[in-house]
Amino acid sequence: MDQNKPKIILGNGKSQAIKKFLHFKNEGEEVGLLMDLDQPETNRTKDLQTQKLEKYKDQIFYMIQAVEAWFISQPDILDDYFNADISKKLPKRRPAEIPEPKDILKKATKGTKKGEYHEIKHAVELLKQLDATKLENEFPDFKNLIAFLKK
Repeated sequence: MDQNKPKIILGNGKSQAIKKFLHFKNEGEEVGLLMDLDQPETNRTKDLQTQKLEKYKDQIFYMIQAVEAWFISQPDILDDYFNADISKKLPKRRPAEIPEPKDILKKATKGTKKGEYHEIKHAVELLKQLDATKLENEFPDFKNLIAFLKK
């Protein structure tokens, strides 16, 4: 990655990601933090306060509720990837409003040839297939993340 470009911090869990982000901030690097909110999008400000990240709010990007909500927002990709009618098994509401998208996705994919959804086994391939424009329209934090990366 170009040293002048902003970096995105990910971690194995929220607390680890925050620690890594704060370390890079102390080093003076331009970094953003991408993490699951794991709660309704209306709690974004509260989570920033709880995690003591308010001053970095323009560098924090949430997957609302989790990355699985991104997958659920594009059910045609799920149908194609799992070669099954996954879309018919998904809730008929905004993906950001689904409390446990990972559980929903696991239940919807149970019994498919690729097996029940597993974040390590399936997420990378599903991420490659997502339509970024659709994500920008559905998830405001994704749109802000793209703008941050274009700096």
